[in-house]
Amino acid sequence: MSTFIKILIFVLTVAVISVSMAFSKRRLAKVKCAEVEIVIPENSPRIVDEEEISRLIGKLDAGLLNRQLYSINTDQVEKGLEKISSIKNAEVFRQFSVENYQLKGKLIIEVEQRQPLFRVLSGEDDYYMDREGVRINGNGEFSSHVLLVTGKVDEQFARGRLLPMVCFIGDDEFWKVQIQQVNVVDEGEVELVPLVGDQLVEFGEPEAYRNKFRNLKALYEQGFAETGWARYDTISLKFENQVVCSKTDEYEQGQ
Repeated sequence: MSTFIKILIFVLTVAVISVSMAFSKRRLAKVKCAEVEIVIPENSPRIVDEEEISRLIGKLDAGLLNRQLYSINTDQVEKGLEKISSIKNAEVFRQFSVENYQLKGKLIIEVEQRQPLFRVLSGEDDYYMDREGVRINGNGEFSSHVLLVTGKVDEQFARGRLLPMVCFIGDDEFWKVQIQQVNVVDEGEVELVPLVGDQLVEFGEPEAYRNKFRNLKALYEQGFAETGWARYDTISLKFENQVVCSKTDEYEQGQ
C-alpha cells in the first residue's frame, strides 16, 4: 500500500470519528434530566435524609427535571448544598444511559454529612458540633449518641475552650466510654458526669485537660481499686496537680 493511500485512509478515519463525535455530542446535548438520584454513603451520618435533600435541591433549583442535562450547573448545586450546616461535601455527576433505544439522563448527587462530636443542650439552644468546630443544626428527628454538653455554654465557649478537651475525650479509648456529660457552671468552669459511679467530677477550667485526666485516671485505676467507688461523691481537679475527694454522707455516717 502506497504512502498516499495510507495518509488518505488516516484522514478519512479521523473525519468519520470527528463527525460521529459531533453527532453524538449534539444528541447528548438534547438529553434531558429525567431523574435525580440522592446517594448518602453508608459511613455518613443521616442528619438529613434523601427526602429532605431533594426538598433542599428543589429550593436551590426548582427546574432540574426535564431540563437539558448539560445545561445544569453542577458546581452551583454542590456549593448550594455545602452551605447547609450538616453537609460536609457534595458531589454532583451527570449520567447517560440507554433505555428502550433512547438516551436517558440522570443527575446523581452524593452527599457526605458531618460527624457530630458532641451535643449542646443549653436553655433553648440545641445543636451538634463536629471536631472542626462547625455548628450542626439538627432537624428534630435526628439523634446521635454523643457526649452531652449542658449548662451555661454559648457557641463561642463550646468552640474555643471545650472543643479541644472533648476531642481528647473522643480520641481516648478509656474516656470516651467513661464520660457521658459535661456541665458548664459559673465562670467557665466545667463538671464531668461519668457513666460508671455516682461521683461528680469538678474539673475546673477546661484547659490543662491532659494533666487533669492523667491524675483522674490514676485515681480510678489505683485509688478506687483499694477504697471502692462508693466512698466518695465528689472529685475535684480544680487545683493544679491535686485530686481532692469528698466522702459521701452515707460513708461518713457509717464511720
